[in-house]
Amino acid sequence: MSDQRVSARIPASALSLGLMGLVPFAAGALSLWVPLPFLNAETGLKLVVVYGAIILSFLGGIRWGTAIGPYDAHRQGREFSTSVLGALAGLAAVFLPAIPGLTLLIAGFLMQGLWDVTSADAGRLPAWFGRLRMILTAGAVVSLVAALGALLLT
Repeated sequence: MSDQRVSARIPASALSLGLMGLVPFAAGALSLWVPLPFLNAETGLKLVVVYGAIILSFLGGIRWGTAIGPYDAHRQGREFSTSVLGALAGLAAVFLPAIPGLTLLIAGFLMQGLWDVTSADAGRLPAWFGRLRMILTAGAVVSLVAALGALLLT
């Protein structure tokens, strides 16, 4: 099998762990629409916002790690600086009221996902990472939009 096909295949562990990582988003959002025996709406909303902030920070950490790569000082500084924006947005989202906090998380995930996908397309990250980030960003954003919709419609 060619190196290109191997690098394009999402590693099974990354895909399965990533998909399992969507469960807190989905459960939290679902709790805002229907009563769940294990998660009330108030806790579900906190779960979605805090977990979203944690995951944005995690994604920034991935990009901080990639910035260590063979870049010139200017490029490296830009990569390091950009990689912390998700963590800062997540922190702000935790302290904002729910509607602007969710909106900020949605924007943060979309921007992080776009950065990751375009970086993979440009060859700065493995091709599989761009595809994985597209899948996981869609799952996170759908859940965040569902949570936001529940708040806006109540």
